[in-house]
Amino acid sequence: MAAGWLLVFSLTLFHSLVMNHSSEGPFPSATTIKAWVDKMQEDLVTLARTASGVDKLAAIYLNNKDLYTVEANNPRQLVEIAARDIEKLLSNRSKALV
Repeated sequence: MAAGWLLVFSLTLFHSLVMNHSSEGPFPSATTIKAWVDKMQEDLVTLARTASGVDKLAAIYLNNKDLYTVEANNPRQLVEIAARDIEKLLSNRSKALV
């Protein structure tokens, strides 16, 4: 929820800066606009990281990484096994319906 307010605040601030500058004089310089865009991008990344919980997930992994193993797999074999299991499930369902 705080991340949402951060985004609203950033967009409101951006809008007010643009409106204040444009009503008083010439359009802001490219450097100023780039700084605003960079700030908005930073805020959006912060919002996405907070809303998705990716930082918490990374912390959980780091705290418990001795409990996990990373192993290579064969994607083709995984798909074949999944397809075979689905076919078996559908076959059993068909038999149950007969």
